[in-house]
Amino acid sequence: MLAAAPAAPVEPAPETATDAAPADGSADAAAPDDAAAPSDTADAAPDEPGADTAEEPAADGEPAATDPVEEPPPVEEPPPVEEPPPVEEPPPVEEPPPVESPVVAEPSVAPDDASTTPNKRYRKGLQRHRFVYTNLTALRYNPLGFANDFTMGYRLQLIQKNTALFKDSHISLLAHGYFSPAFGRIGPVLEIQPLAILKFNATYDGVGYFGTFGLAQSFDSPHADYSDTAIDENAENGLNQSTTGRLATLSALLQAKVGRVAVRDNVQFYYLDLQLRKDQATGREDPVAYSQTLDILMPNEGWTMTNDLDGLYLFDFGLKLGTRYTYTKPFYRDSDFLAGESTDDPNGPTHRVGPAVLYTPPKWSAKASKRHNHSRKRWQKPTAILLAQWWVKHRYRTGADSSQGIPYVVLAFKFQGDFAP
Repeated sequence: MLAAAPAAPVEPAPETATDAAPADGSADAAAPDDAAAPSDTADAAPDEPGADTAEEPAADGEPAATDPVEEPPPVEEPPPVEEPPPVEEPPPVEEPPPVESPVVAEPSVAPDDASTTPNKRYRKGLQRHRFVYTNLTALRYNPLGFANDFTMGYRLQLIQKNTALFKDSHISLLAHGYFSPAFGRIGPVLEIQPLAILKFNATYDGVGYFGTFGLAQSFDSPHADYSDTAIDENAENGLNQSTTGRLATLSALLQAKVGRVAVRDNVQFYYLDLQLRKDQATGREDPVAYSQTLDILMPNEGWTMTNDLDGLYLFDFGLKLGTRYTYTKPFYRDSDFLAGESTDDPNGPTHRVGPAVLYTPPKWSAKASKRHNHSRKRWQKPTAILLAQWWVKHRYRTGADSSQGIPYVVLAFKFQGDFAP
């Protein structure tokens, strides 16, 4: 705020002539000594009577003639009051430069932050750079098993287009952990999804078996017995072992959705390399090992393939109903068999098929988005999964060791989210 300039001081008014005249206006009143000077009488106006002469006063006792009233001597004007020096006006106060109105700049929307833009090219809440995770906990029967699969890491959005084909395009570098009471796996994951319909995945895990729950078990030939009964007997005889090794997994997922119908085909190739027991007589290392996850003898230092084909119908209240078909095929080499044995594959391929039920609360994402003002959350998409498949072809689960009427059952719970941003 600008200060007002101070007002000039007000001088007191000079005394007027009436203030200086004597209080008694009669002829007997004494005038000031300096009022008798002849030079002062000359100041009288010439048209006033008695300005030039004065008459003699009358004798005592005689009536006095009308005496002219003696003019009072002119009052000497006070010396002129010197005007005070002009008050210098204060220097003009320079006006401050006009204050610009604070303009709040609109936040610029960079391609890596689509959460604040109304542009339809970017999905609300989608960040280009994210730190994500996925967790799956599963309980399985026939064969019996329990495991937790956890993946987390950096995810980079590849194409910033909010279309069905590109909105989930990304490349991710993740850390993977798979743990069960019998073994654990941990390692890096590279995931590339150029389109919504296609995803590639490469995982390299270090593997460690704890020597518990009858695992790990290895065999000298693909023709060896790996039924539930034989696995239990071998464990009782102390033939299970603790060991380490590696497992590489390559996968490709092809998926599509038309209306409420979705189809997925996931092909995976596994390369297993474990330190297995050697025959003391020949020094030959066991060429195959039992995989409880795939329920088959996997060739050591070799490849095994699985293919999961899903057909689902999506309801608008979060329920998905469909069918899963699973195909498993080990690729044995001739050297994996004992001398004189047939090199035909006695274990694969295996087939199983059955219904799949998934449920995700439909309003979960909307509610969380309203709470946090963005669609990405720390914990989201909780999904319950029930899978029941009957073995169509298996060396031991179609009546040889267990009834074909007993399904392969999985009960699982999956969720995912963003650690940051």
